[in-house]
Amino acid sequence: MEPRRISVRGFAEVGSAKPNRKQAILKRYKFPDSEESVGRSNYYVKALGIIRRHHKGDSAVVRARLQDLLAQASVEKNPRQKAKLLNNHQAAVDYLRVFGNRPLTIRPGKYLYYIYKNLIVGAHPDLVADENGALVLIKLHLGKDALGGGVCALLLHMMYEAALASGVQIRSTSVECIQSSTGSRIVGPKSGFPAKSVLNQTCQEVLSIWPAA
Repeated sequence: MEPRRISVRGFAEVGSAKPNRKQAILKRYKFPDSEESVGRSNYYVKALGIIRRHHKGDSAVVRARLQDLLAQASVEKNPRQKAKLLNNHQAAVDYLRVFGNRPLTIRPGKYLYYIYKNLIVGAHPDLVADENGALVLIKLHLGKDALGGGVCALLLHMMYEAALASGVQIRSTSVECIQSSTGSRIVGPKSGFPAKSVLNQTCQEVLSIWPAA
């Protein structure tokens, strides 16, 4: 069977949505190479780059890039591009204000996948780091609208299981979702995640509505 590919964000949004919204949401994520999907995934790439450089201790680079975003925005004529530059600046500033003092040591990124039948969920963390001797995998939500609790729960569960499937030893409390606009930090449960069968049920649901989306 032809493989179906979806991002962990898309998977979590579909899985946590009301039944009458699932197909519409899946339609936005089922074509990862489309211009819309690529644009969505790359929207906050500048803010993410600034955050990574901050945790590497490159304070001069961080200041320069933040100033450059404002300088570009001041002369940008295209309203959408101007908003994108300003949103990246704000997302980075919000993150640095709330989480900038965390003792994170950035490690090489990891490409993590969860495979169920012919569904491939890309569950790549945005930050891979050591914190006080423990490995942490962080998914960043840099947009203005907060993610719902159900989305975060599925996202973290999927990232955790994808890490284990790739041989990454990780604690359930060491996967987390950070939302810069609200300053919230949601971590996995101390008691551990539910069985993989819960994720597989959602995977089957995604596969079942895929053709109609």
